[in-house]
Amino acid sequence: MTANDMKFNFQLKFDSLFEFSAPAYDDRQISYLLTEAQFRVFIRRYNPLANKYQKGFEADEQRRRDLEQLIKPALYDSTDPTGAAVPEGVEVITESAQQGGVHPNGVFMDMPEDFLYSVEEAVKLVDEPKEAWVKPVRHDEYLANINNPYKQPYKDLIWRMDISRYQHAAGTDTAASAKRTELVLPEGYTLDTFRIRYLATPPNIVVDEFDPDNQVHCILDETLHREIVDEAVIIAQAAVKPDMYQVGVSEQERND
Repeated sequence: MTANDMKFNFQLKFDSLFEFSAPAYDDRQISYLLTEAQFRVFIRRYNPLANKYQKGFEADEQRRRDLEQLIKPALYDSTDPTGAAVPEGVEVITESAQQGGVHPNGVFMDMPEDFLYSVEEAVKLVDEPKEAWVKPVRHDEYLANINNPYKQPYKDLIWRMDISRYQHAAGTDTAASAKRTELVLPEGYTLDTFRIRYLATPPNIVVDEFDPDNQVHCILDETLHREIVDEAVIIAQAAVKPDMYQVGVSEQERND
């Protein structure tokens, strides 16, 4: 469905709940409802605890198809630090210009702006013939194991840790800095490449009947579009008719 098709289906279903006398929503409001619904559907597909079948991302063929449009590759290459030569279709990872607060042997990396969840990660160290596995570690794990020679990062195992943007700028005229992550390398080694596949944040859905060229369509698999519309109807129900909300939720659970 196009974004405007989703709007039409939303209006038809929402109006039917009110015997075709439903409150009117403009394009901006419907865009918000569809975008919020899209993210809820995405989370239900990603997190197995958020759906009744307890099946999460890539649990079976259907789950793989549900979110495949959001899987994107990205690359950092020390021989091309700005990413100028990165192949078309591959997002760029760069070494962060701000390295304040990094752990010993660590390096902050700027991730793609739409980076959400990592799917696959690999690091190659300079002068090593093969890629190393990347292990996400918590901060308490770091403190517990960093001085243990049997559990530290080594040439075949690199640690990845979470870190915030350098600058958050929501609501200001200054752009926010890039999303970041930290790689903790074994002592004495240098980063050569960092390759990932990741789940991107679903782009906002934008409807525009006045100028259809301004539409931003849902990129999730077509099989999810009706579920997104139904979820948007449920969100609108919760605001207008809370007594009908639980009924709508029960109906929507059949789609999970």
